[in-house]
Amino acid sequence: MRWFGNFVKWFLYITTGILIVCGINYKLAGIEMITVNIFWMILFSGFVTTLATVLLLPKEKDGRIKSYIKFALHYIALCVIMIPLGVWFDWIKFNLTGIVTMMIDVGGVCLSSMFVYYIIDCKQADEINRMLKKKYGDSEQ
Repeated sequence: MRWFGNFVKWFLYITTGILIVCGINYKLAGIEMITVNIFWMILFSGFVTTLATVLLLPKEKDGRIKSYIKFALHYIALCVIMIPLGVWFDWIKFNLTGIVTMMIDVGGVCLSSMFVYYIIDCKQADEINRMLKKKYGDSEQ
């Protein structure tokens, strides 16, 4: 059940990140009208990249070096997934500029997702600590 909860959480973070990056890219490109298909493309790419994220992100028990390697492999896997999807969805052209653009976009989605994850995780930890102090008092005196 924990795996499913992590999947849903990361799906929301990643899909929102993809939505934001798509919105920025379309705005910068001067595209004012989009089709309904864009929503299905965003949901599908969010689903596929969430699978990779849940499988490849470091676990708490992983050491520092292993975590860095897993982060790098995770980013590479997301690029390998999103470049063909970007070409298929006509988000990028399959040339050096398109590939670099998608790699930057993937990095933007990763950073925004990790930032949101960190903020929400800190808020949850603060809430847990506050509830523990309320229940057991401040025993660090």
